[in-house]
Amino acid sequence: FFMRDVIRDIPDQRFPYLTPAECNGERRALLEELRKDFTFKLLTRLEADIREDFNLSIKQRLRDEISNAYRDLCLAYRRETRQLTKQATQACRRIALDRIFDQLREHFSGRDGPFLRVCSATKGYFAFRNWYAHGRSRTAPLIPDPEEVFSAYQHFQNSVFNRR
Repeated sequence: FFMRDVIRDIPDQRFPYLTPAECNGERRALLEELRKDFTFKLLTRLEADIREDFNLSIKQRLRDEISNAYRDLCLAYRRETRQLTKQATQACRRIALDRIFDQLREHFSGRDGPFLRVCSATKGYFAFRNWYAHGRSRTAPLIPDPEEVFSAYQHFQNSVFNRR
């Protein structure tokens, strides 16, 4: 909100040679970029926390249901990539985030309908995150609202991260 107010209060004199309408367009462009940047950072934080949770579950051999689902995913991945001789913590360190989402959706299928929908939507948000992070070379995907991403993060916090 602070940055929004700062951008809105930029005087027209800061945009030399522009009309008042063009000045407002520049302000809108700055606000939109700020919104995209905040959404990107939230998604990056969510990805880091999901990966950390996955890796800790594998490394510490936790015994809750989600950790068991993670271990099943890791074993399947090790078989596919023929890394059964490697330690699970090393072999599964770079497993695709999509696969972790799919495993979580499978785990929560029939148990928690609202979280299942959040998990599916969040997986889709990462199209924006990847587009934003890797050069914006193609048409922009749907840009999620930062509020939706924050709400999804809270759902993950309650349903996955705080299970221990």
